[in-house]
Amino acid sequence: MRLPDRKETEVRGLLESVPLAPVPPDLALRALLRGLRIARRRRTAALLLWLVFTFALAFAVWAAVAQPWAAQPVQTTTPTGW
Repeated sequence: MRLPDRKETEVRGLLESVPLAPVPPDLALRALLRGLRIARRRRTAALLLWLVFTFALAFAVWAAVAQPWAAQPVQTTTPTGW
């Protein structure tokens, strides 16, 4: 058998003495809409991050293949007549 805890007894007394605050009737709907908004924002942020990652990877592959930093070969012709 467990002896009563003094803190638990005090908390129960406080909770029972305070009248309960009324809960708005549309609280569940507001919570649902807020959760959907947060989920949509997270999904959009994740999609944007994946797009940025994909474009960065595509740019890196293009740069490795094309090597735009390298000097272009010189295309000169020899003089044909003096």
